[in-house]
Amino acid sequence: MNGMESRGRFGGIQTPRDQARVVILPVAYDLTASYGTGARNGPQALLDASFHMELFDERLGFTPTDIGVHTEEIHDQIATGPAAMVDAVAGAVGGVLDEGRMPVLLGGDHSLTIGALRAFAERGISLTVLQLDAHADLREEYQGTPFSHACVMARAREMFPCVQLGIRSVSAAEYSRIRSENLAVFPIRRLREDREEVAREAQALLGSTVYMTIDLDVLDPSIMPATGTPEPGGLRWDELLWFVRSLTRGRRVVGFDLVELAPIPGLHAPDFLAAKLVNKVLGYTIPPDG
Repeated sequence: MNGMESRGRFGGIQTPRDQARVVILPVAYDLTASYGTGARNGPQALLDASFHMELFDERLGFTPTDIGVHTEEIHDQIATGPAAMVDAVAGAVGGVLDEGRMPVLLGGDHSLTIGALRAFAERGISLTVLQLDAHADLREEYQGTPFSHACVMARAREMFPCVQLGIRSVSAAEYSRIRSENLAVFPIRRLREDREEVAREAQALLGSTVYMTIDLDVLDPSIMPATGTPEPGGLRWDELLWFVRSLTRGRRVVGFDLVELAPIPGLHAPDFLAAKLVNKVLGYTIPPDG
């Protein structure tokens, strides 16, 4: 593999798909973006940054990608609409599941998660969705489609139980629904008041099998400005890693996604952070001993 080819692979490495434990699916899509655009460029920017990243994790004491990671070619967005894109993602993720491998989705806007979850639901896989995000994403419809990034958790809750952490932006209707249905939504202020208690409550709600979706706007804009809707007051790097470690320990993580990276030309730090986060999550969720 030459240098240019390796830059399109996570970490600049490539395990043959039939030998990989993890398949990375980059999807260049931001058709439902409602404010800042550019998330369609996120997967390429993340992969480019990962080429320059140390893959060995000094805290974990091993190299997460040694488990065997295969990166697919970037999937381009389908211009016919969000429903078609959700179908395409469901098909791609389903193919990975049928091979007995773990899918990792790189977005792209958050609506892509709907397709990933549909693939699990169609195969009768029981799981709990763990969302780390600034937004509740519980709208039934937004800008004329039920498959918007603002509707992802409304669709997720139609398929699976969900636990939502880091939330600090909701509409009036979402607020009413959270209260009336007593949804497992943990606002950022609670995470800051007593993260140990929040972790205990969230752990009690999570099943043994988890799919995790991370919207990068869960992080504070001071370290993650490159996202479509940067909300002030977000998590810091170490705080996010603490929650990922705490809530996935002892559980089977069957897939995860990282979405909403909208690269800023000339500013590489957010791209590098996103790549580093993928590597960390791989290490936390699939250690070398399985």
